[in-house]
Amino acid sequence: MKFRVTIYLVVIISTIIYYQINRSEIKQLDSFDQSFQIAERRLGELFYQLQAIQYGMSQLSVSDAELIDDNQLNFTYADDDICQIAKNPTPEQMYTFETNFLVVSDKAGCEAGTVLHHKIKETIKIAPMMTFLAGRSSDVISLYFISMDKFVITSPKYNGLVLKRSGFERELFTRPYMQKILNVTVDDLGNRIFITGPYADVNLNKQVLTFSIAIFMDNSFYGVLNMDILWEVLVAGINSDFDIINDANPSADLGVLSEPLSYDGFTTNLRLVMPDSVSDKLRYLIKNSLIDITFYFVAIVLAGWFLYTLKLRITSKKFATESCHDPLTGLLNRRGFRAELKNIQRHQFYSFMIIDLDNFKHVNDTYGHPVGDDVLIRVTTAIKQQIREQDILLRLGGEEFGLLIAYNKDNKQIDIFERICETVANLPHYSDDIEFYVTMSGGAVTTSSIDQIKSIKSVIKQADELLYTAKIAGKNRVLYADFSSNEPLDV
Repeated sequence: MKFRVTIYLVVIISTIIYYQINRSEIKQLDSFDQSFQIAERRLGELFYQLQAIQYGMSQLSVSDAELIDDNQLNFTYADDDICQIAKNPTPEQMYTFETNFLVVSDKAGCEAGTVLHHKIKETIKIAPMMTFLAGRSSDVISLYFISMDKFVITSPKYNGLVLKRSGFERELFTRPYMQKILNVTVDDLGNRIFITGPYADVNLNKQVLTFSIAIFMDNSFYGVLNMDILWEVLVAGINSDFDIINDANPSADLGVLSEPLSYDGFTTNLRLVMPDSVSDKLRYLIKNSLIDITFYFVAIVLAGWFLYTLKLRITSKKFATESCHDPLTGLLNRRGFRAELKNIQRHQFYSFMIIDLDNFKHVNDTYGHPVGDDVLIRVTTAIKQQIREQDILLRLGGEEFGLLIAYNKDNKQIDIFERICETVANLPHYSDDIEFYVTMSGGAVTTSSIDQIKSIKSVIKQADELLYTAKIAGKNRVLYADFSSNEPLDV
């Protein structure tokens, strides 16, 4: 027995582990898919912000408004002949970040009358849109517009302070994100977004991703708008088991590769990677299934204990039910009846009737015991249909039944018992094609004492005597009497 149980446990646990390995893989792939959707949705939000600014800028024209007055600007010469131009705060501005931008160029940008100075004043109208996004979005580190006329507009303004004259032009236009755009023909730029990175930002000492998009004004290519975000912003919310790479031709050795992240028809080189070495798969299994396996083990132990306890209870309840009920009719027997009497509620009157089917031996002798059993079952059903749920019907043995009713209206028992007697007498029974009827006789005793009912023995004895008298009187009738009274009730 113990060996068999051990084999069962080994089979069950092995099945659970096999199931959990498959489930872990499915769970990991589901998480991979969810992380992909999170990253793609996050990418879409960033694309949308950049494209919204591009669209707003494209609606501007360098010639549709007066140039900003020099008095509204603050011109500063920094080291190495760098020109820094900021906008002076005004009482009319709605947000403090409206002036949080800086234009950086060579010194000609600060000199009135120069072509560069004029170009800067034409283009500076795009700054409010940049400052709004940079000031309202917590994800954006920096927004900076690099003009083809060799100046930069950056927001927040402190990002422009790091630009130096030495290598200004050389470094600015040779940066990877600028090269990506400059290597594409102007006709193919449209609203494409180019992604560079992640790369280490020297000032932040963190990984940064740069989104770049071409800016057109008056249908002319004016420059490139760049948006820097922290790499951790893009990967926030995805499962830490996965990585994101920016590679046009990733190696399959990296693991399971997702489709390229895309948005609104634009496909990037960003992909989600799930490492799938043996050690990685083992780590996924432990992470995804250790709790489940432990749970199943505990569940098996608890289930075994529960089933064992339940079996004992069911068996005990079955024995208790069988000991208190008649197996043929399902009615209470004498033991079950005595148990029910303990819970009987207090009423004004109680009536107990013994019912005996007339000439039942003739039915068994003539039609056989199976037909006799069917008669008993049909009579039981007919009587139950005439009484209330709280009334107690029991089988005393053979063709003899008992019925206890409690009520508050005097002589109510007579109507109930007479209706039962009539119902039984009019109930047809069948043996093959033969129809026959069976009548009943009864003796009913009434008392107002609940104690007399609970000690039912004397009541049963008097009811049995009335039943005997009813049989002698011709059967098919019920005789009534009050308890301990020799005088029958006047029916």
